Amino acid sequence: MALDVLRDTWEKLGGVDPLWAVLTDPGRRDGRWDVEEFMKTGPEAVGQVRTLLGERTLGSRVLDFGCGVGRLSNALAAHADRVVGVDIASTMVARARELNRNPDRVEFVHYDGRLLPFEDASFDGALSLIVLQHARPWVQIGALLELLRVVRPGGTLVVQIPSARRAPVPMPEEAYRADIEVLEAPSVLGVGQSALVRARVTNLSEHPWPGTKTIKLGNHWRSGDEVVLLDDGRAGLPAMVAPGESFEVGVPVTAPRAGELVLELDLVHEMVAWWESEGGTPARVPITVTAAPAPPSEVTPAGEAHPGEQIEMHALHTEFVQALFGHCGAEVIAAVPDEAAGEEWESFTYVVSR
Repeated sequence: MALDVLRDTWEKLGGVDPLWAVLTDPGRRDGRWDVEEFMKTGPEAVGQVRTLLGERTLGSRVLDFGCGVGRLSNALAAHADRVVGVDIASTMVARARELNRNPDRVEFVHYDGRLLPFEDASFDGALSLIVLQHARPWVQIGALLELLRVVRPGGTLVVQIPSARRAPVPMPEEAYRADIEVLEAPSVLGVGQSALVRARVTNLSEHPWPGTKTIKLGNHWRSGDEVVLLDDGRAGLPAMVAPGESFEVGVPVTAPRAGELVLELDLVHEMVAWWESEGGTPARVPITVTAAPAPPSEVTPAGEAHPGEQIEMHALHTEFVQALFGHCGAEVIAAVPDEAAGEEWESFTYVVSR
C-alpha cells in the first residue's frame, strides 16, 4: 500500500508539476521553474558529489536512482560513458526523455519500485540524491539492497538519506501574531460534507515566518466551549512571509457532526504551538451543520489538493544505514552531514564502496 501511494503521488506530480516536485522551491510551484535554469542546477550538484568523492569516481557506467526529469542524469553524462536514469513514475520518465540533452549516452527507464530491471553488478556506480527521503523506511531499505545488487564489487554508491527530524525551533513569542480574514466559507454544511474555506492571512509581527512546512493554517470545530474536532484541514504557507505581508490560502474542512458549530481558523507551528496559545487571535465562522448535504450553491468543493501536499518525508537513522551497508559487505567511506532534506531534518550523504 505504501508503495502504491508513493507511486501515485509521483505519477501525479510528474504530470502536473515535475520540475517543482524535484526541487521544491516555494516560489517555483505550479510550473514556475524555467527549464534551462532548472537543468543548470544539475552540474552544480554533481560537482559537489565529485568533490565529496575525492580521488574516487562513479565509473563509466552510472545509475541515477530516482532520476525524475533527468537533471542529474544529464550532468553525469559529462563524466561517464553511459548513464541510466530510473524512476518509479512513468510521467517523470516521459518528461526526462523529452529533456534528454545527451541521447547518445543517457537513457531513462521506468520501474515498479521493487526490483530494478538490471543484471547484478551491471553498473560501476550509482547516485541518489533527494529521493529516498520520500519513501517509507521499508521501501528505502529495499532500494538500498537493490542498489547494492546492481553495482559491481569495488564500485561506488553515493546516497543521501535523512537520519532524524530535528526538533523545531520556536519563534520569538511576539512572532505569533496574525490577522486571519475569512474570505469565503459556507453557512451550511451537511455532516461529512467537505468544503474549501478561503482566508487572507497577514503577518502582524516584526518577524518573518519561514517558508517551511512547519507553519500552516489549520482549523478546529467548536460547539460553545466544547471542542468537537481539534484538527481537520491544513494548508501550508506558499513561501516565507515577511512582516506586514499577506497571502491567501484555501483550507479544506469537513463538517464533523450536526448542530450549530463554529469553525475556528488558526495558524499552527507544527510541534511547537498554535498561535492562540501564544496570545494570537483565531478567526471564527458560525456554520450550521445539517444531517443532509447543503445545497451546491452554499459550498465551494474542497477539490483535489496539489499533489505536492502528499509528498512524504521519512528517515533511516544513520547508525542503521551504516550497519545495513556493513552487514551487506559494503564499506561506508564517508557519512557527511548535508542540508538536502531541509532545515527540519538531520541528513547525511553516504559514500559507499561496494
